[in-house]
Amino acid sequence: MLSPTAPGPEYEEQAKSPKRTAAPSAARIVHRDIVRRITTNSTRTTLTEVREENIMRREISLFALFLLVTISAASQYILAANLRVNCETKETIRKAVKLLAATNPQGPNTISVSGSCRENILIHGMDHLTLITKKGASITDRSNGTLAVVDIEDSRSVTLQGFTINGGGGGVLCNATSVCYLTGNTIQDVAGTGVGVFADSHAVLESNLIQNNGGRGASVNDRSQMASSNDVFQGNGGQGVAVISGAHFGSFNSSFHNNLVGVEAFLNSTVRLNGGTISGNVCAPSPSPFCGYGVVLLGGAQASFANMTITTNGGNGIHLEDGSFAVFFGSTVTDNLGGMDVECAPQFPITRFVAGTGGITNCVEPASKSQLKETDLE
Repeated sequence: MLSPTAPGPEYEEQAKSPKRTAAPSAARIVHRDIVRRITTNSTRTTLTEVREENIMRREISLFALFLLVTISAASQYILAANLRVNCETKETIRKAVKLLAATNPQGPNTISVSGSCRENILIHGMDHLTLITKKGASITDRSNGTLAVVDIEDSRSVTLQGFTINGGGGGVLCNATSVCYLTGNTIQDVAGTGVGVFADSHAVLESNLIQNNGGRGASVNDRSQMASSNDVFQGNGGQGVAVISGAHFGSFNSSFHNNLVGVEAFLNSTVRLNGGTISGNVCAPSPSPFCGYGVVLLGGAQASFANMTITTNGGNGIHLEDGSFAVFFGSTVTDNLGGMDVECAPQFPITRFVAGTGGITNCVEPASKSQLKETDLE
């Protein structure tokens, strides 16, 4: 048998010496450098693209938001309607209101009216509606005195401007939490109340003539509020304005002439009168309590009079009873024909600064240790 041959000295020498790696060639070095540069540039390119993409996304988002706002505004503009009604050509306000109620009840909408209209108008559940005339259009009752000529129900920001409103069971009714604006209207010859504001509604009146109505010129009831500026309430068969059941009436430079009573407030209502005149109020052919009085305050009513003139009324100028309160600032209450200019009935009325009115009074003001002055309350 053959035995394996023992390794020779050359083999042993190779085993002892470490393995040597061949040096990279110049081509390999160049290739490696190119790969490194490509990889680095690729990474940089990727980061740049990400940044640019993020910027582009932000710009697209901003543009989309701008476009949405623009479209929304344009939609509102498109929805806003401006209709014209000429009652002389048999057109009616009722049809225009009905159309808008069906298409865009939230408004804003405007109906421009001309001619003499004979109809009764119901505005229900509509907002931002303006009925306006520039040529003195009129609206006359068609219900034989059973309905209001204009009935506004559960509506906000409804404006009635420049009309003559004739007849009806009521002239203008603002009801059921409505907000109504009446400007430059004449409301007359109504069987009942010229302007009625009921059930937590708000009415703002300016430069209206409310006259010759069978009942009150205006009635503010049930926590409702009315603000009056430069209005005239005259020749009404009831009070010029009645304020009832926690309601509020404020006026600036409005006048109350030749009514049954100028202004009457009761059941915890409040009245704030600033400027204007209450005069010439007289009893009707059938006398009634307080007829001809300028102002009557009953049942916890409160009133302030600033720069008012209350004079030549057929009864007393002001009457207070049942825990009512009145305060006077720079007002004149004189020459009323009932014998008293400011009358306090025995049921706990309270006045302040009544002596400054210059008229005849039986009101006795309690002494106050606080030494309250008129200027302290202005």
